Amino acid sequence: MVRLFYICKRIATGVHLRPWGSFLTLVACWFALFQLAFVFCTITLAERAALMPGANSTVMAYLKGDQQQSTIESIKERILAMEGVSRAGFISRGEGFERMKQWLGDDNPMIQGLDPEILPDAFEIRVKPSYAGNIETLTKELREIPAVDDVRCDRGLVGMIAGAYHSIVFAGISLALVVVVCLGLVMFLSVRVGIMTRNQEIEVLNLLGAGRGFLFAPYIIEAVVYGLAGSILASLSAWGAVSYLLSRLPVLSGIVSSPGTSQFFAMAAFACLCSVSGAVLAIRRSIDA
Repeated sequence: MVRLFYICKRIATGVHLRPWGSFLTLVACWFALFQLAFVFCTITLAERAALMPGANSTVMAYLKGDQQQSTIESIKERILAMEGVSRAGFISRGEGFERMKQWLGDDNPMIQGLDPEILPDAFEIRVKPSYAGNIETLTKELREIPAVDDVRCDRGLVGMIAGAYHSIVFAGISLALVVVVCLGLVMFLSVRVGIMTRNQEIEVLNLLGAGRGFLFAPYIIEAVVYGLAGSILASLSAWGAVSYLLSRLPVLSGIVSSPGTSQFFAMAAFACLCSVSGAVLAIRRSIDA
C-alpha cells in the first residue's frame, strides 16, 4: 500500500513538474493510436468491400441483335476461358426487363409502355476478387468478341474501394509500422526526460539502497496510463468519425461498423505494450548512462 502510494505520488509529481510535456505526450499517444485505428478500419472496409458480391466484380456484356443458341453457348465458353472470370450467366431481354421493373418499380414512367424487345440480351460476368484491379483488361477482351455490342462496369464508390484492396492493405501496414515506431519513440522521450528531470533524486534514493524496481516502476506505470488514456480517446474519436462517415455516406453502412469492445481491448493492450517497450528502453538507456 505504501509503495503504491509512493508510485502515485511520483507520477503526480512528474505531471506537476512537466504539465505541458505530459499533455503533449497524451496528445501524441491519442493521435498515433487514432491513426492506427483509422488504418485498421480502412483495411477492414476494403476487405469487406472486396468480399461483397457485386461490389467490384460484375461486368455486363451486351450482345448485338438476336443471337442463336449455339452462338450464345460459344460466347459463354469464351468468356469463362478468360483470366479472372469466375462465372458468366446469360440474361435474356425478357429477364432484363423484369430486373428493370424490380429496380425502378412497376409504376415508374420509364417502365410503362416499354417494349422488352428493344432491350439487348446480355451476359452478367462475375470477376474474381483478386482480379478486381484488372477489370479494364477484361472489358477490353470482351469488346473484341464480334457479337458483343457494349461492355459496362459501373463499380461505384464501394467498387473502387474494393478494387484498391491490395494497395490499401500495403499502405495500411506501412503506416501502421510508422505509427508503432512513433508511439514507442514518444514514450521513450517522455520517460527519458522525466528521468533526467529527477536524476538527482533517483541518485540519492539509489545511494540509500532503493532497488531499481522501486525507482523506475512509476515510469512504467505512467507509460501504461498514457497508453490506456490514449486508447480510450482514440476509440472515442474513431467511433465519432465512423458515425459521421455513415451519416454522410449511408451506402457504406453494410461494410463499415463502429469499433467494438474487442477492438477497444486489443487497441488498449497494444498501446500498453508499445508504451511499456518505449519506457523500458528509456530506463535501460538511463541505467547504462
